[in-house]
Amino acid sequence: MTQAYYQEQYRVLHGVMPQFGSGVEESLERIPAADFHRPVGHRTIAQLIGHLVAWRRNTALRLRRLPRPKIELNSPEDWPDYSGKTKEEMIAEMIETKDALVEALAEFDFSTLGEKLHPDYYYTNLHMLDGAVQHDIYHLGQINLLASQLQHQ
Repeated sequence: MTQAYYQEQYRVLHGVMPQFGSGVEESLERIPAADFHRPVGHRTIAQLIGHLVAWRRNTALRLRRLPRPKIELNSPEDWPDYSGKTKEEMIAEMIETKDALVEALAEFDFSTLGEKLHPDYYYTNLHMLDGAVQHDIYHLGQINLLASQLQHQ
């Protein structure tokens, strides 16, 4: 696994027609602006985007070995309030955080892939890199599912 490999993962994630479905911009552009804030169950598309942006920013800081806030699961940091954000702002933040991750990957020391993130946990830098991409794909699937459900309401 190399810097180029992970940078390409984010380019594919944001590209047109990745293997798993629709890319980020492709998915978000076709959703009506009003639907970003319409709840399906207990979530909105805006909340999912806020969650993704929070974790992407945190991961970029981690990759650069810079101070970063600890994100407690199910906290306001984990699920920030995006109720006042516009569709355009959210798409811009997704692009900005993709670019930040690609840049941070250029600075990351790939000789540390086998090192643990923290002595108390089993997961390594490799798990973190793979998990960050998987996290995005997982939540992008949720966004597309919510958009589909909203379209049929």
